[in-house]
Amino acid sequence: MAAEASPTRFPHGTSRYTIAMAKCLSAATEAGDGTPNRTIVQALVNLVQGRMLEYLADRICREYDIQDDLQRQRIVTVLLGIFSDEFFALFRSKIEFQPELVVQIARRIVRKELEVHAPSRYPSPTRQPSDRLYPALFRKSFEYRDLGTLLELVESDAQIQKILLRNVLHKRLGEGPMAQRVLQIVEEDADGIAPSLFLSYLKSGDAVLLEDKLRSGAWQVELDQLRVHMAHLRGA
Repeated sequence: MAAEASPTRFPHGTSRYTIAMAKCLSAATEAGDGTPNRTIVQALVNLVQGRMLEYLADRICREYDIQDDLQRQRIVTVLLGIFSDEFFALFRSKIEFQPELVVQIARRIVRKELEVHAPSRYPSPTRQPSDRLYPALFRKSFEYRDLGTLLELVESDAQIQKILLRNVLHKRLGEGPMAQRVLQIVEEDADGIAPSLFLSYLKSGDAVLLEDKLRSGAWQVELDQLRVHMAHLRGA
């Protein structure tokens, strides 16, 4: 293996998964392994999977302007629960037959996150250097060619939607009674459908529609309709 970069050189805020990858690669280099041993390969597989899910969380946070690290970590934790071994089965199967592949992927991630980019190159908070690497990895190594569809799937999860809704409510309504009423409805909603409805009200960028729906009680009718629709889709 070629010499790997020292983890201490990473910019502030670098993913803990990436730093751990660098340590694994460095340890393998120091051991002089021509082919990485099974322990290192397995560690890199887990780290790459974790970093890919963390990237999905980053994309969601950028879309909803979530800057709180705690909320971001909550999204990552939910993703770790959503994406079972089945999601990564094809990737793991590839590594079984080609263990050096995960080493190549880890090296690409480490190199990319060592790069320093001028702020002028990425003036938009919704566009980052990682937006070329990780979608490419999803397509080539994980066979998920449509990242947009994958993100929509992630954002449809009830736990993720609760996190997103809390963030949007805080930005639009603060801690006022209207926001508290919405959160109460969400907590009492056993089906986990309410967050999706209230997020749809807030997508316009202001809280007027939400306030109108709450005052008129129209939200209840629409929630019942949405519940029937979801039950139909599930074949209930």
